[in-house]
Amino acid sequence: MLLSLTGVFLLCYWGLHTPYHPNILKMSWAYYPALTTLCAITILSITFLSKDSELITFIWLFCIGSLIFCLLTVGITLLIENRGLKLYGNVTDIRHLLTGNKKSINTPGIANLLCLFPATFLAGLILKPSQRPRGFWLTGIAGSLSSLAAALVIGQRSYFAITLIISPLSVAFFLLILRQWRPCFSIILVLVTYPTLLKLDALLGIAYLNRRPVDLNIVKDARFEMFQFWADHLIANPLQRIEVGPPPWDSLQWFHNFFADIHRLSGFWALLTAVILVAYIFYRVLCVISKERRIGLFLMAVAIPNFLIMNTSVVPEGERQPFLLLLAIGAISEVILANIKLASSSEPHHERPSSSPKIS
Repeated sequence: MLLSLTGVFLLCYWGLHTPYHPNILKMSWAYYPALTTLCAITILSITFLSKDSELITFIWLFCIGSLIFCLLTVGITLLIENRGLKLYGNVTDIRHLLTGNKKSINTPGIANLLCLFPATFLAGLILKPSQRPRGFWLTGIAGSLSSLAAALVIGQRSYFAITLIISPLSVAFFLLILRQWRPCFSIILVLVTYPTLLKLDALLGIAYLNRRPVDLNIVKDARFEMFQFWADHLIANPLQRIEVGPPPWDSLQWFHNFFADIHRLSGFWALLTAVILVAYIFYRVLCVISKERRIGLFLMAVAIPNFLIMNTSVVPEGERQPFLLLLAIGAISEVILANIKLASSSEPHHERPSSSPKIS
């Protein structure tokens, strides 16, 4: 079912694609075959994994790969560009350096990819110690601190909102469900210190925390205004082609939202299949929660921030990783549910003892 829904989505997304600005937006001819191949590899590779520890490790390594890519991007940009420790706006695309070309990519995409690893590390608190990947604490703490350092250099607000607020709140809520009081209250205690840090920052006159990364005007961000603009047009006429807006954002190429950009590029039917695909994946995660609560809640704790990233960034045209990670979570849910069904069907069925007295 997952493969079928993914295939239908890619068919609508690929076959119905109509560029917004043909002179500005020029997709490479290899973009769609590459995306289709990556989706197939992601889903099919998980079918070769059977143990829960292997499935969890797959997500762990996937997010480590995204983290390494982001750290290399930020590090190389600092080395070759004389911009100090302020990289907000754009960074060097390291994928083109091998060919001798120098191109830039926007920092929001890199900042969003930086969220994946710390969110997964925090979600690992839901798992039992035996279920966590090898080197969980050492790799997790080192990776999360590296992610935070790179995010401070970039200064993108979405990173701080997702990594330091939304993800911890989700994990704390799931730990509360599992009655894991100590880690739950530890996370809440850290969250409670945020207002104090902001107040202390203002009193000392440092004014660092009150700058762009964590200011409280995130609701007025351009992406939120563009999302509202798209939602209004979708409700009014879903079959009508829509362009990016409102002013002054109408000169941009993207809505920076997974569903809005799919609707703009490929129309209503591609949007509908995308909604069905994403809804199906979350439904299967809920099914896992009903069978294997701890692992299911771990998958949900990773899926929630990843889903928010997909709706604040250019996915999958800019960053494919969040979309591929969501497909991986869906495939992992299918494997876990299949293993549970296989285990229950292979259990020996004992005859029910008779309630009537034995006649000698």
